Amino acid sequence: MAWTWSKALDFTDGEFGAINTAAPFRPWNYGLAGFDRTQMIKVNWLWDVPKRNWSMAPLRVVLNDWQISGIATFQSGAPVGVGYSQVTPVDLSGTPSVAPRILVIGNPVLSPGDKTFSRNFDTSVFHLPALGSFGDMSKTLLRGPGINNWDIAVFKNIPIKERFKFQFRAELYNAFNHTQFSAFDSTARFDASGNQINGQFGQYTAARDPRLVQLSIRLQF
Repeated sequence: MAWTWSKALDFTDGEFGAINTAAPFRPWNYGLAGFDRTQMIKVNWLWDVPKRNWSMAPLRVVLNDWQISGIATFQSGAPVGVGYSQVTPVDLSGTPSVAPRILVIGNPVLSPGDKTFSRNFDTSVFHLPALGSFGDMSKTLLRGPGINNWDIAVFKNIPIKERFKFQFRAELYNAFNHTQFSAFDSTARFDASGNQINGQFGQYTAARDPRLVQLSIRLQF
């Protein structure tokens, strides 16, 4: 098992990332890195199912020489910034070099029990920034969906001779077919009166792969 507990902060994630110098430098540019993950746990195992000296030869062939392996992954989501668009575009900052960030008037983070498919965060705390302002300085405000995934493989070894054996393999990715959302809509849309009109704001919009099964036969020598 491997457990990583970390925090990554930077001004830009890449060597040639953009830095904005028109806004207050550190509050605007410095914050959680796009690759930051608070928690990551990886568990992997391989179990040789114990053999039994069955009295009947067919049972020994069928029930012995099995292996079960797997990898379980539990990971925090990536930092997510909240953007916005306007039905009627207005130059709020008065300069082409910086567009104000969305205005935040409260804590957008919901407790796990309050989250639903259509409401991953409190959308009511986001508003159109005032004319001539920079809005909220933080480049990230939320975290996207995390990962809770189990990959499991079952092997059946069939001895032929000392150096030869067949192996039947069944590999299941996302073995429990657990729905794992990968993104939500984090872009508000404001009309001319400043009302938020994006009906999908805060709603899940994408998911990772469902269960995938791969079967194979392998000759080892």
